Amino acid sequence: MSRKLILLFPLLLLLSAATLSAQQSSKSKSKDRFREKDIRFPVDVRNSNEINDEGADYAPAFFKQGIVFVSSRAKTGPRDQRGDAFAELFYAFFNYNGEPSFPQKVTFTTEKRSNFHDGPVCFTRDNKTAYLTMPNNKDGVLKAGKNGKITSKIYETRYGRPDWSKAVELPFNSEDYNCKHPSLSPDGTKLFFASDMPGGFGDFDLYVVERTPNGWGMPVNLGPVINSEKQESYPFISQSGVLFFSSNGRANSLGGFDNYYVNNPLNNPEEVVNLGEEFNTSADEKSFIIDDEGKTGFFTSDRARGMGKDDIYRFESRKSLEGTGKPEVNPARIVVTDAKTGKPLQKAEIRILQPSEDGFVSGNKDFYTIDFTPVQDKPNALSLQLVRKDAEDLGTADLYSNAEGKAQTEFTRYHNYLVVVSLPGYSPKERLVLVDTEQDMTLNFALNEAPRCIKAAGMVATTTFGTRIINATVKFVHRETGEEETTVRTNANGEYAACLTREGDYIVYVERTGFKKENYRINGLKIGDTPYQETRLEGLTPDVAASLEASMPLATGIQDGSVIVLDKIFYEYNKATLNQSAVRYLDALIELLKRYPEMEIDLVSHTDTRGEARLNQELTDARAENAKTYLLYKLGDKEDKRINAYGRGESEPRNRCIEGTECSDDEHQQNNRLEVRIRKVGRLPRP
Repeated sequence: MSRKLILLFPLLLLLSAATLSAQQSSKSKSKDRFREKDIRFPVDVRNSNEINDEGADYAPAFFKQGIVFVSSRAKTGPRDQRGDAFAELFYAFFNYNGEPSFPQKVTFTTEKRSNFHDGPVCFTRDNKTAYLTMPNNKDGVLKAGKNGKITSKIYETRYGRPDWSKAVELPFNSEDYNCKHPSLSPDGTKLFFASDMPGGFGDFDLYVVERTPNGWGMPVNLGPVINSEKQESYPFISQSGVLFFSSNGRANSLGGFDNYYVNNPLNNPEEVVNLGEEFNTSADEKSFIIDDEGKTGFFTSDRARGMGKDDIYRFESRKSLEGTGKPEVNPARIVVTDAKTGKPLQKAEIRILQPSEDGFVSGNKDFYTIDFTPVQDKPNALSLQLVRKDAEDLGTADLYSNAEGKAQTEFTRYHNYLVVVSLPGYSPKERLVLVDTEQDMTLNFALNEAPRCIKAAGMVATTTFGTRIINATVKFVHRETGEEETTVRTNANGEYAACLTREGDYIVYVERTGFKKENYRINGLKIGDTPYQETRLEGLTPDVAASLEASMPLATGIQDGSVIVLDKIFYEYNKATLNQSAVRYLDALIELLKRYPEMEIDLVSHTDTRGEARLNQELTDARAENAKTYLLYKLGDKEDKRINAYGRGESEPRNRCIEGTECSDDEHQQNNRLEVRIRKVGRLPRP
């Protein structure tokens, strides 16, 4: 939204609907047209079949790394007067291809409630406040007006520990008319919605209301250029200030409801544009949303050959759609210097990444490697870790610093970025950038010289079969001084790397439980050398030496009775919904199950000891079952017998934090985990 628009808006609020109508003249003066199709950049539209069901799926809204949408998919349970399932809200996270997947039921209020339809929703940029369409209700109980009818209202709810708040209706709602389909401006100051309140131009019109320091103001009708004699609904205000909406009352229509857009919706709009045949058909198309770049988005249609009554469709274009405008940006200057001398550093590689709320880099699973680390005091347990790769392995650099150590870029407003700066000979640095102001930005990166050392690396495997050995210890002893320089361990690929700061000769000791110890000598090492050594370990007993079935479990740590701990899965408090972070870990588990096609596991969920024991038990039951559902969603239902799911509630804390003990949040968090207990490994894969 431009500064000019923001300054003009308070003036608009002083106008009544009649005054605004006079200003915009009449609907006949609007210049309706169809969007021009650019054959050089065709739009790819496809059914989001991973989330659509036999019922109605509609009204997508961006939320975290995915979308929330409305669905009436319940196969059993209560029905409305027409015999349809009650509409509920579902969350689907984006997979690595940007497609919404694995829909899960979600709620954004805490009230226990009677049966009624949930409606469209929108969120603030920080995802901490939701605006919901719901029937008029008091603490979850439906409430009719004086005329006996139940109207739709818009409610606000906020997220905080421990959960979403009670829903509070906005002050402009009424029991005499409907308010629905909210859409919040990027800066959070204006709410667009549809209503059939008196004084409009048709059945349902579009309105806007401004949030002031004293609360929400009075709604203003968007006027006859936008509103028709029939219905306008599902407004969506984009980051660039373009208003998208659905209508069945315009002359330039392909039939039924079509999706439209209008520029400058609050400043004398003159032209309403039909999005055209790539988005609209003779069927009903509604609830169009688009990302900040103007290239990807979603809408709803009941067109033929869909999955259900209404389906959600995803579109993608290589170029921003005509008329969508450019998102508001903040110019940013990145300055890279030597931390010691302050001199500028040229040719530093600058990567600008999209972080998720849980700290992951969004959209690319290749940025992480899987590792299994030992769990202290648990000899048969491994902790599954996802380790982000080094800076140079995070794809091609987006920018390079010039001779002055500077680089220029732009950050889209209201977005978060992870900026990673690296340069050979220096230790990389990164910074999380929150773009929440309108000011130009300067980011300073002072890089420290990397330690000058001998970069020793290698691999450890079994003698007979070449199975990579994980968690072998590799100790480097400086021969001249007799002092231990460092000890490292092998990763999930049996590989290790060490930085040795002293020149000279080294003796290297390699050990792993179940195998004979080995050592070797490296002579004459100098700073800058990169020695590499492959080490083979022989089994302690003849059967380990001669049998793959005996040696492989010792080498990998994967055997009957082993426990794999997924303690980095962070659920929202009191929720079982899987987010993108949890799915990354479960995807790693899927790779393990594919590698061991006969493996059978138990998924066991745990909570900390805070809260009521009965509720904690119910919560872990739901979390374990949801994790299993996702694994079967990816592997296929035929794998059901391989996976059991159990909740253990708060009964098995892994640290001192039993009930009644005062602990920090971090200590409590250690007990919120998902464990994978291997019942049976089965047939082993060949190395």
